Amino acid sequence: MLISHISDVHLGYAQFNLQEREEDLYEVFEESIEKSINEHVKAVILAGDIFHNPKPNGASIVRLARELKKLKEKSISVFFILGEHDISRSNDVPFPYLFHNLGLARRLKPDSPIKIDDVLIYGFNKERRSNIDNGLIKPFKMLESTVKSDELKYSIESKKLKKILVLHQGLNDFNKFAGEISSSDLPVGFDYYAMGHYHDHIEKCFSNINNGLVAYPGSIDLGHNEPISKVEKGFLIVDISDNSTTVHTHWIKLDKRRPQLPYHVDYHDLGDRLSYIIQECQSYSKKPIIDIQISGTKIDQKIISRQLLRLANSTLYYNWNITEGELSDVSGYSYDGAEGFDMDKEMSKLIQKSLDSKPLSDLSLDLIQSFNDDSDSSSNELLDKNKRKQIANFLWKFYENNKSLYMNQNLDNSTSQSKIPVSKKDSKGEIH
Repeated sequence: MLISHISDVHLGYAQFNLQEREEDLYEVFEESIEKSINEHVKAVILAGDIFHNPKPNGASIVRLARELKKLKEKSISVFFILGEHDISRSNDVPFPYLFHNLGLARRLKPDSPIKIDDVLIYGFNKERRSNIDNGLIKPFKMLESTVKSDELKYSIESKKLKKILVLHQGLNDFNKFAGEISSSDLPVGFDYYAMGHYHDHIEKCFSNINNGLVAYPGSIDLGHNEPISKVEKGFLIVDISDNSTTVHTHWIKLDKRRPQLPYHVDYHDLGDRLSYIIQECQSYSKKPIIDIQISGTKIDQKIISRQLLRLANSTLYYNWNITEGELSDVSGYSYDGAEGFDMDKEMSKLIQKSLDSKPLSDLSLDLIQSFNDDSDSSSNELLDKNKRKQIANFLWKFYENNKSLYMNQNLDNSTSQSKIPVSKKDSKGEIH
């Protein structure tokens, strides 16, 4: 049996606030569905971040419904979980559940699997770092027992069932800064771990989960935190046939993506290089997005700006950045897409170093992410009101999940000197 594994679709996202880029996403999502149908898959798994915003715009809702209808007409089942971009902070019913209620897709759960042929499929919605222990680790242990009983319940004529677990979480094994759990945390007993969250294509078997295959198909296009690059995007076709003890995958490249091209140019060769860049851009059916890193000495950015106007008719969008050398003027050029700097990674390191506490670091990153996730809100007044409530809920949940840690810490502090200096008032009443 073949299953299509698609993740991090982010419908509704408009890179650089361009309508054309929003349309590009719809087109490559449609391509992924068409190719899934052509591969004669029995089911499609959407592993989170279906929408880019928990309150998606009308166009993204209509385009998703159109593709789900195509699959339903072909008798292809669709199963999904939620990513962080699908989950509203105001505790509203997640929008993808609408398609579950309409019978166009089915929501996956950890405690009641969906059976399709000889395969059992389970799924967890996204859990943030601050709720990993109660939200995932403890339920993972319970799931191992549930899976064993489900095998007996659903098995026919002692036929071995294959099992799939769908998650939208980052593994520390691949990125220790962006990861929330490790492979050793995953529940044992699954043949295939259908992952979402990382935008890169990754596949690896881990011995500590009985050589189960952990796979990220990657996003279907460049996301909001990815630099302009020639990286390929696609999805996975998973062969989980019962006549094989091994799960086989085939990564399918998406061909309808708009080209995104990075260039490194010496300032003194800019004119000649621009002629080459324009010629290359005109060879594509879609106008590319390009990023130009300019290096050199005695750089005059006003000259650069005038020269780059030549790109206007050959590109959808261009960005440029001076990477080294002298500036005759220090304002006016963009730092977007600068290479060698990972904001999430550097922020994680800074917070961890400053707070010297992993739980507090995780909470801080979650709060930062919550602001980023809702950055498209049109009402600042409503945003501020909602954020106050969300932060209060976040902090209370964090306390509930970690109060045992603080109780132990308080006991330790009562017998040893605290690392945090106590504020004292001097004779003038000033606090030191």
